[in-house]
Amino acid sequence: MDEQNLKKILENQGVPPSDVNAKKRALNLAVAEFKAHQQEKQKSSQGMSFLSRLTFKTTQTRRDPMEQASKKKLVYGGMATAMAVVLIAGVTVSQYQNFGKKEAFDESLRLASAEITAAPGTQEASPAYIEAVKEENKSSLPTPAEPPVGQIAIPETDLDQDSLAVMQAPAVDTRWRKLQAERSSPAMAKMSSSNSVANTMGFAGGGVAASPPMFMPEPYPNPYYQEQGRDKFEEFKVNAVKQVAQEPVSTFSVDVDTASYSFVRRMINQGALPDKDAVRVEEMINYFDYNYAGPDSKAEPFKANVTVTDDPWAEGKKLVHIGIKGYDVGTEHPHSNLVFLIDVSGSMDSPDKLPLVKSSMKLLLESLKADDTVSIVVYAGAAGAVLEPTKVSDKQKIINALDSLSAGGSTAGAQGIELAYQLAEKNFNKDGVNRVILASDGDFNVGISDPEALKDFVANKRKSGIFLSVLGFGQGNLNDQTTQVLAQNGNGTAAYIDTLNEARKVLVEEASSTLFPIAKDVKIQVEFNPKAVAEYRLVGYETRHLNREDFNNDVVDAGDIGAGHTVTAIYEVTPVGGPTSVDPLRYGETKTEEHKVDANFGNELAFLKIRYKLPDEDTSKLITTPIKGDVTTPNEDVTFSTAVAGFGQLLKGGNYTGKFSYDDVVTLAQKGKGADTFGYRAEFINLVRLAKSLASSQGSVPIEQPIIGVPTPPVQPMPLPLE
Repeated sequence: MDEQNLKKILENQGVPPSDVNAKKRALNLAVAEFKAHQQEKQKSSQGMSFLSRLTFKTTQTRRDPMEQASKKKLVYGGMATAMAVVLIAGVTVSQYQNFGKKEAFDESLRLASAEITAAPGTQEASPAYIEAVKEENKSSLPTPAEPPVGQIAIPETDLDQDSLAVMQAPAVDTRWRKLQAERSSPAMAKMSSSNSVANTMGFAGGGVAASPPMFMPEPYPNPYYQEQGRDKFEEFKVNAVKQVAQEPVSTFSVDVDTASYSFVRRMINQGALPDKDAVRVEEMINYFDYNYAGPDSKAEPFKANVTVTDDPWAEGKKLVHIGIKGYDVGTEHPHSNLVFLIDVSGSMDSPDKLPLVKSSMKLLLESLKADDTVSIVVYAGAAGAVLEPTKVSDKQKIINALDSLSAGGSTAGAQGIELAYQLAEKNFNKDGVNRVILASDGDFNVGISDPEALKDFVANKRKSGIFLSVLGFGQGNLNDQTTQVLAQNGNGTAAYIDTLNEARKVLVEEASSTLFPIAKDVKIQVEFNPKAVAEYRLVGYETRHLNREDFNNDVVDAGDIGAGHTVTAIYEVTPVGGPTSVDPLRYGETKTEEHKVDANFGNELAFLKIRYKLPDEDTSKLITTPIKGDVTTPNEDVTFSTAVAGFGQLLKGGNYTGKFSYDDVVTLAQKGKGADTFGYRAEFINLVRLAKSLASSQGSVPIEQPIIGVPTPPVQPMPLPLE
């Protein structure tokens, strides 16, 4: 193809005359590219061995002169073809430069539309499609020298310029997805192909403007910062079976956190069984709400409900089910003074982290009163107050402050947590709730680097009436262990937010129980009757164990219960004469002291004691309840909580569940599903089914943190072929 024929073809296409200078610049770049390619070929031979280079040179000298002439023809022919392609690119670039003029742009669009509609056997292009092309070309800009915020900077030394330009190209607007169906005609494909070729021929230098963006088959997600395999959980052993004759008393702190269930759910939904240490059975049970009978007044903030049932996974044993319901304040909740302490380090640059944090905090505003106050403190490369104490009535100001946050920098929070508590103290409400809400993906470098010092700092501030709650976000860098420690010492709750729906559950549906405590330092102690019970085992609460003497010691900290909160504890007990886990001693009991049990206690399995403090008091109060041995038919709440307990134990390895299976969990959960207003119990049943499939495929062995959900390098989009 010579230049004259090429010009005729271009004239028939209605393309305006090319700019001579643009052609010269493009041609110079093509020649420079050709020379660079030749030099690269020469460099490649330097990596050969000496014998290979010698053989290569000998072969070169023995080639036939006709072969050399043929090679020259191929080279010159290739150069001519390259010049023709460069000429097309130059004309395309010249045409794009004229797009700044409205008349030239409209004429070009008219010609493109005419070509589409004139093509035989094709559909006519819709006005929406033409308008989209027009809008996209108006917004086209050259590829920026620096990658957009939120995208990974790709070193130029690792990729060629074409690949670099493709990977740093802006994401395709969603309107192209809606118009994909209209690009089925050959004429449209041809037009798209022309645009693709023009893009691949775009130059970054030489004064040539970038070509319009090519049509992408499908947009690929922006790569976000993702940590992998750095989630931290406290290691602990599952509670063992206790002999009542040797250890008749069990003591522990209540736990109202729900973080474990949310994290387990995310792992299973991503296709992996969770790490065993990530499973805390009591948090899985307490994730769900139960319709236990509550107290009549807030003078006694909660009421204990006890049920004894047959053990579904161990024949001959019983389950003692203890359910506590906190007093529900309803709309009577006190005023709130809240400080949002938000991690804005670079690791928070992910859709399930800082963007979800901001959306979650906006939801929380809906649960607050107009005269409640909110402050915002951030920490990353530096700490600062983004928002001074502001009334919720000025909601838009708070929302604007949240929207202004962006992730970036290392996590070194300087005086982050101190500043948060200073703002809480500045607006302290002695008759209200004063709380710092920390939101992070696990980087708790909030200004106090030493974990013990941070723990003590939070505990001391708790004594002044300012509590701390911790919300975990994201995956791969979650420091669950620190989350638990801070929340426990700050008289707050620890929750894991993996979706906006979970944020709504924690911060809207359960706002009263999350924000407004009705009792603090709540401890439970159960003394078992050795005449009725031979063995017992507490299901869960391993990380909340207390010594027997801690129960009466008001200095020892324990968990809190919020308004309307429900707490559930389950003991597995073996009646005297039942199948014990430990063989009886050959030489009789080691203890010489005889247990003297009054005849009036004959029907009692155990005695329940609950010790607590009111939020503004430092002296504990006591509630006691005898546990009778009468076995009853479980109601829906008891049945469902038992199913969750069984599921949690299976995820932990099932050391005490015998032949109890995932199918048995599903059967129990379906019986106890009940009304299920928000669908959480139905979601649980589906989660168990999925876990069963994963256990079958993985041999019941939990795997390490999955890479699922971490964006992989996108497949490079190829230009559409020319017809």
